[in-house]
Amino acid sequence: MADAQIRAKVNQKLIESGEYERLSQYLRQKLIETGWYDQVTELAFDSLRTQENPNFDRLIDFVEPKALALVPEYVKVELLSMIKRFLEGIVDK
Repeated sequence: MADAQIRAKVNQKLIESGEYERLSQYLRQKLIETGWYDQVTELAFDSLRTQENPNFDRLIDFVEPKALALVPEYVKVELLSMIKRFLEGIVDK
């Protein structure tokens, strides 16, 4: 099975079970607690201030890689662990 198909099936299971919403809430809370939202907001404003003709695509191109890099490693690890536990739970059934 191709990676895209596997991802689609996992996403479907996450959504159907309500786990996707729970994981999203966890991630949102952790990003707020760590100041990630504030950092990304500041990056976006800095980008808009320095661009001559700002537009959405350029803003995303500038901010996205930096925003992803700013996600604390422990948050990534914990989220992946939560997904893994969920998948192990549905395989065991």
